[in-house]
Parts: sequence; C-alpha cells; structure tokens
Amino acid sequence: MKQETLIRDIYDYGRITNRDGEEVRIGGFLPGVNPDDLTNLSQVTTLTGGDVFQNLSAEGTDNTTTAVMEYGVNVFTTASPTDFCAKLPQPVTGKRSVIVNMSTQAISVHPSNVGGRINNLPVDQPLVIPNDGKAYEFICTENPLPGEWNVIAPPATSQYQGVEIEVAHTNGVDTNRFGITTATLAATVGSGIDGNQNLTLIPAVAGWISLNQLATMTRLKVYTNILQSDLASNYIQVGVYQAYKTAVNSSTSGIRSYINFNPSPSTSTYFAPVGVLSSPPEIGDTNTMYYEQVGFIGGGNGISDQMGLGGQFSRYYVTFGMLIPADAATKTYKFQFFLEYV
Repeated sequence: MKQETLIRDIYDYGRITNRDGEEVRIGGFLPGVNPDDLTNLSQVTTLTGGDVFQNLSAEGTDNTTTAVMEYGVNVFTTASPTDFCAKLPQPVTGKRSVIVNMSTQAISVHPSNVGGRINNLPVDQPLVIPNDGKAYEFICTENPLPGEWNVIAPPATSQYQGVEIEVAHTNGVDTNRFGITTATLAATVGSGIDGNQNLTLIPAVAGWISLNQLATMTRLKVYTNILQSDLASNYIQVGVYQAYKTAVNSSTSGIRSYINFNPSPSTSTYFAPVGVLSSPPEIGDTNTMYYEQVGFIGGGNGISDQMGLGGQFSRYYVTFGMLIPADAATKTYKFQFFLEYV
C-alpha cells in the first residue's frame, strides 16, 4: 500500500519526498503513465532522461570521435569543418539520448560501436543532425553490442527536382558536360578564389545549386533516355559535384556521388517498364536507364554531403556532371536529376 501511494503521488504531483520531506528525483523525466499500470517501483526508477549536458563540442571527422553523448539531453554549441562528429553512448535497450545542435554547422552522430546502425541506414553510417536547435531523440532498440538505434524525430525529407538536360554527343569523341540546365552547361568543372577572396565557379554560378538553408543530401536519382544499345564497351557516368571554400584563400571541388550506366545489365542500372518508345527516345520510354543512389562520398560527414548554408568560409554549391564516352552512339542524350535532402 505504501508503494502504491508513492507511485500515485509521482503520477498526480510529479514529485516524491523522503521521510524528511525533501524532494527526491528518480529517473528524471516521468511520462504520463497510469500508476495502475505500474506493478512496482522499479518500473519508475529505470526510466531515463533528466540530465542536461550543456556547452558540448563535437570532435573529429569519423567514428573515432571522442565526443561521446550521454543518456539525457546533450546540447552541442561548438563544431567546425575539422571537428563535426559525436558518438552515441554504449547501447542499453530502451534508454534514450537526445541531441540539440546549437553550433554553426551540422553534426554527424555515429553509432556507439563499429557494426552499429541508426534507423535503417547502412551499418556504421552516421546520422547528420542540422544546427536548427531542435531536439532529436535516439532510442536504443537492441543490446548488447554493436547496438541498434532509432530516432523519434528525424528531419523531414525534401527533394530538389532538376529540369531535363540535353547533351549532344557525336561518336568518336568524349563529351563531358557540367551544369544544372542545358543553357548553363560547361565542358569543365572546378572552383577557385578571386582577388577579393570570393569563390569562383566553373561552370558559372548559374550552373550550380545552393539552397538558402542547411541541406544534407541523402539520395541521388537520375532518369535518362539512354538505351542499352547506345553503349559499346564503356559506361556513361553521371554525378553530383560540390564546391566550397576551405579557408579564406582556398577552395575545393570534386565528385560526391556518381552512377555508372553500363553496357551490360548490372545492379547499378534499372530499366523503365514497357510503355512507349519514341524516336529518338525520351526520358522514361521503354527500357531507358535510370538509377537511385543512396549515400555520398564521405559517408555523411556533414561536409561533403551539403548543398546550402553551413560552411565555415562559404556556402556549399553542387552541380551535375554527365560524362559520355567516345564509343557511345551519336545521339542527344537527356538527363533529369533529383536530389533528396534533409
């Protein structure tokens, strides 16, 4: 009876006291559960949460980070291009760890141990947490090691839908084009710094995407009018290229995700279902090639997968590349890119 009264006091008043009338906290945040569903006091004391760890700093660039989160609320206020990682605590089934990112850039949260998984991401892949000041709660769903985790409030997925891009190709000569529309295409891609320490881009800035928000790329989807018969022995490669400033007077650019459309059927190629086949073929016609690629080079490190605000020295820019080999059939090739991001 004493135990039932004690539990009901917790439910009704959100507090308990010891014999001396002093308030005692047991297990931090207490959910609004019905005390009639609690069979003993241990069900209350094993609840987790409550502690808040302030002014934390991200550390490192991969899963060897020393910034290990605690069970409770972890408020990160510091991160940089060379220190942007954190790691979940050692897995205990049912326990919860919350992160709030108040820093100036995204933070990559890695599983507790090698072989661990967050949500349904690939094993060992981190989840990138935007610096939006919102609370993201990780729940351990499998223990012992390596641990499985799920996030209650992951960021919603958005999508950039590109327009159709046309690239005219003549058999016998390689054709490489970069840009986000047919009108912005250039034969090369790259970045530099001008005399005023501004970032310069090839193609020109109109041929790049940079969202006015923090945006982490998660999936590349490319639809084409390529037929298997267009390819001889080499593949057509399409990809996402990124550029940004790495310091006041330096920049970097490079490919971040790519798809190879091969002459022989493979796991890296899908074919559109039977429908119409125009002459010349259009995107989505019967047996035209497409593919969806999950993940970006860098493993979701919060830098090489960005396409907007958040860089220390500049925003992040992305463009598309289409590399057609000399032995591909003479044709106007068509591409449409989609980028999913959170």
